[in-house]
Formats: sequence, C-alpha cells, structure tokens
Amino acid sequence: MPGVGLARAGQPRRQRATYRRTQGTEQFLGFYDVHRDCLMGTCRRRKTARDVVAAFRRLRTCYPRRQRLYVIMDNLNTHRHPLLRAFYRTHRITVVPQPTYASWLNLIESHLGAMRRFTVAGSDDSTHLVRRRRISRYLTWRNRRAGSTTCPLYRFRSIKLDRH
Repeated sequence: MPGVGLARAGQPRRQRATYRRTQGTEQFLGFYDVHRDCLMGTCRRRKTARDVVAAFRRLRTCYPRRQRLYVIMDNLNTHRHPLLRAFYRTHRITVVPQPTYASWLNLIESHLGAMRRFTVAGSDDSTHLVRRRRISRYLTWRNRRAGSTTCPLYRFRSIKLDRH
C-alpha cells in the first residue's frame, strides 16, 4: 500500500501488485478498551465464526469473569452466527451492533487507521509473520506511549503468537 510510513526513503526493490497475493490475506481482529486507551488484536487467515470465537475467548481471559463486557461490533453476518450468540451468553458479553455505514461512530476506527498507516502503508512484506511482528511492535509502542501498559487488555498481548 503506497503512502507514508517509518521506512527508509528511496525506491523499494520490488512492490507486489495488489492482485497477486500468493500467501492469501489476513484479517486483523482488534479490541480497544475505551476506559484505558489500550489497543490490542490478533491476525487470522479468515473471519469465520470460529476465528471470532477464538479472539473473544482471548479477550474474555483479560477481564474478570464477573465483569460484563460491552462490545461495539460492525454488522457482519459472522457476528450473528449461532455459535457466537451462545458464546456471548455464556461469557457475559453484550454485543452492541453498529448501524450500517456508520463505522465513523466506532472509536476504534481512528486507531486502526493510524495502525494501518504505520504498519502497512509503504511496506512490502515477504511473509505474514513479518507483518504480524510489525503490527505487534506498533501496538506495544502505541500502548506504552498512551500510558496504558497496566490495562487488562494488555494481557491479550501478542498477535504474533497466533498460528493458523
């Protein structure tokens, strides 16, 4: 993705065309704690109901079981899957649906835009692991700079640990 980033100036050795993704694509499933200004997430190959449940399982371990979590979600069909609804009920998670075409209402969107500019823009990663490491370093830097290293969501930690 062309643009600005923390990279050396000059011409890249090569820049992959967007239509040729030999290793496929990955999805970033992000979580933002609005009370402590903490951003974390995980990268998955797909965004199926099982992938979303795996991410929510990690999220649930960050907060005490007695605490109800309110999660603002976009209106993807995956989020209404029966597997997810059962998971939300049994793990004290209340989903707050977001109106269609209203992603600007979600506070995480501005943080994801900055993350994309710093980690993806102007990059040419040879593997997904390299990109995941860059995203993980950015999240660590961002949360330390925001002073949110004591946030419960910080226990979510590393997106580079996910193997699929």
